Amino acid sequence: MANEDWIRKAQTLAIQFDGNAAKHDREGTFPFENFEALKEQGFLSLTVPKIYGGHEISLLTYVRILEILATGDGATALGLTMHLKIFGSEREAKSYPEKWFEKISLQATNEGSLVNTAATEEGLGSPAGGGLPNTVAISTPQGWRISGKKTFTTMAPLLSYFIVLARIDEENDSYLANFLLTREDKGLMMEETWNSLGMRASGSHDIVLQDVLIPRERLLNKRRPGELDKRSGSGSAWFALGVAATTLGVAQAARNYAVEFARERTPNDQKTIKQFSGIRNRIARIDLLLHRSRTLINDAAESWEHRDQAREKEIMQPINKVAITKIDTINNCIEAVDLAMRVVGGVSLQKSRPIERYYRDVRAGLHNPPIEDRALEQLARSVLDS
Repeated sequence: MANEDWIRKAQTLAIQFDGNAAKHDREGTFPFENFEALKEQGFLSLTVPKIYGGHEISLLTYVRILEILATGDGATALGLTMHLKIFGSEREAKSYPEKWFEKISLQATNEGSLVNTAATEEGLGSPAGGGLPNTVAISTPQGWRISGKKTFTTMAPLLSYFIVLARIDEENDSYLANFLLTREDKGLMMEETWNSLGMRASGSHDIVLQDVLIPRERLLNKRRPGELDKRSGSGSAWFALGVAATTLGVAQAARNYAVEFARERTPNDQKTIKQFSGIRNRIARIDLLLHRSRTLINDAAESWEHRDQAREKEIMQPINKVAITKIDTINNCIEAVDLAMRVVGGVSLQKSRPIERYYRDVRAGLHNPPIEDRALEQLARSVLDS
């Protein structure tokens, strides 16, 4: 299917998702029907390699589709990001045993199975910050026995597979390791803890692991703390740019609402507010911020996709473009939605209006990696310490 066809399908789905987004946000419920629609339309295998029946779309097409879907419902688009990034980054990094990557790819394609990482812990924060998780995997004659608790597991109510980060303690060393767990594994439980400010419908609940026993072969990879993660570059590109695109979609929805409001709002039966210079300046500023963000995302995606050919021509490394894009897009979009709120005025605070949801959802990306301080340090290190 051509990219244009996927984009048209995404536009149709965005309208559909918009219809139930307010209800799910208000109730904090998971939009099962949205993911069923994504499954029926083939979106769950967008980034799966073609050899496994997927569509293997490019990073550039991926971010465009996520932006469109997020104009309808940011939480659904964010969940899809977490699923699709697994296949996009792994088809580049090839860090998992092919047997398991084939399995989850085929199930995503043929059955619509969902997968996400379960890495974050309350005491650990983002694994990108370093440190060892409290989740422990113990080697036994029967296999690996895993115990711990994970937070922010997006799409937890519907996941079939969980890629769990755990610590392996050996006699003289500790390792960071990823294991493939399934929903059917005895001892894996979901705790419905997600009650957040924004992205309330993302189903990012806790996952509790109580002596979950899995076969030894389900160890996907391991490394010593401080060693380079084989997936780090690809993982960052697909994750960070996906989050940036989702955030941009939320901000675009806020912009669209503010523009429509400005065209129709006529206080005291006088002229519409679109004629006031302050309103016009704010709308123009919003479009400037969103255009800048979209340009950054597209440029970073293209640079990453052509990183081998363009390595000597690029002034900035593609991975640094990814970091810049993520932090600047999030900040741009927060400012854009703030401006949209000012266009709409006091009624923008009403729960009955979607712009209040956009105001909350657009801030979620602040807490996805790379966190701003770490991204800036990455940039400084590449300039000052190379």
